[in-house]
Amino acid sequence: MARGLAIDMKKRPRQRRAEATVEAMLQAADELLCALPYDRVTTNRIAERAGVGIGSLYQYFPNKEAIVARVVTQWVDAMLAEVGERLAASAQLELAAAAQAMVSALFEVVDRHRVKVRLILEVIPFALQIPAVAELPASLIAISAATQASIRDRLNFARPEAASYVLMVMSRASIIETVLHCPRHIDRADIEYTIADFVARIMLGNAPPPQN
Repeated sequence: MARGLAIDMKKRPRQRRAEATVEAMLQAADELLCALPYDRVTTNRIAERAGVGIGSLYQYFPNKEAIVARVVTQWVDAMLAEVGERLAASAQLELAAAAQAMVSALFEVVDRHRVKVRLILEVIPFALQIPAVAELPASLIAISAATQASIRDRLNFARPEAASYVLMVMSRASIIETVLHCPRHIDRADIEYTIADFVARIMLGNAPPPQN
């Protein structure tokens, strides 16, 4: 973490009224981050939108970065939960269908949260220093391992954990790049199909032969 950058809360709310105040500030910061240029989101604007005094804000957060870090952590947690639910639903599918379901799930979640994904990856200057963001690749791998165990067991990779990691990273990078910067001359649906086709070919190419 860069020297002097504090992204932790100063204290935790202990009463319901305090919890409601903090939640109002976080909601205000969420809305402002999605609506305004990053440098125009200030603690004063957040406090005003939340309907609290600036002194109340500074009771819990030392600076703008701490509020933003808390909001981004909530974003990441919500997106990971959505991905987990979608992947769990595809666990028992045939391999080709599972590949399509996995890619579609990631596409849908990233697309639904594209503004927030862009803010995390391209706008918020210290985003990679937020633990939830820094740990995102490992979190995705853990979700994939937990929800796709039945798929992994049907494959024949010499190093299954490494293979799962490569497939997830390849898919995630391709999907994020497509959602945020899809070339105008290529249909995005074609890219989604192609990513799923690549993943399916890799999976099917490493599946054990059918039993006679």
